[in-house]
Amino acid sequence: MNVKSVGLGEVKIEKMNRQEMDLAVEWARQEGWNPGVNDAECFYNTDPTGFYTAKIRNRIVGTISIVKYSSDYAFVGFIIVHPEFRRRGIGSIMQRFCETSCRNLNAGLDGVLQMQASYERYGFKFAHKNYRFTGKIRGKKSSLCVPVSRKDFEEVVTFDSKYFSTPRPKFLKCWLFQENAKSFIIRKKASRKICGYGLIRKCFNGHKIGPLFAETQDVAKTILDSLASSVPNEEIFLDVPEPNKTGIALAKSYGMETVFATARMYTNQQFELPIKGIYGITTFELG
Repeated sequence: MNVKSVGLGEVKIEKMNRQEMDLAVEWARQEGWNPGVNDAECFYNTDPTGFYTAKIRNRIVGTISIVKYSSDYAFVGFIIVHPEFRRRGIGSIMQRFCETSCRNLNAGLDGVLQMQASYERYGFKFAHKNYRFTGKIRGKKSSLCVPVSRKDFEEVVTFDSKYFSTPRPKFLKCWLFQENAKSFIIRKKASRKICGYGLIRKCFNGHKIGPLFAETQDVAKTILDSLASSVPNEEIFLDVPEPNKTGIALAKSYGMETVFATARMYTNQQFELPIKGIYGITTFELG
């Protein structure tokens, strides 16, 4: 896609290569989004065709991702224009590209609140807010929490799909077993079925928990404690959907404070997910 930008010449939207993905994550770090140290690898492997650059004379001036999880669902992220090129129409060009690319899809995104009205102009509809909490947690490892192993993988994918919009085995194959991360599951005593799982990963600043999916608040708390115990005295970030009041209360019970909020939006229908069981969103960039 080639479009003229005000006073800059031709803007080309091209698929991003793996090396350019590292730059996108670095830009996200500079924006204060605090990505994980392995995010570039796991994100890109989920859908190598879903990441794009905006270029002028072969210089990258913007990024956007439209990661396709299935034939009818995608998640939009990494909407960044380099500070040197802002207020020149490049963001609008990328959003129009997104609008065209998502025409036959239901697309979701987590956008900063200041951009909500802009996303609405391109067909996104507000679903709910998400809050990012941060703090230091003195956790204690529970014997109920068992590290996720590769033999658990298919079962974790099935459990995860109850709380996410679609099954995402390709993403989880990298996410669950990345370096500098811990992931735990809890099983019910009688049936031995999974009733909760979570992951904590190293970020450029501190660590993020996500996802944190659980059938009850007690299960979520036990997993959170165990994840936090693996990074004592480190800052932890947790992204909680506003409608999950027990999740908000859990974060606040640890003295965690809100640092910013996002708007979850979709182009078509909202998903009827058991949001009371979503105590931690996986990532604002990929849902």
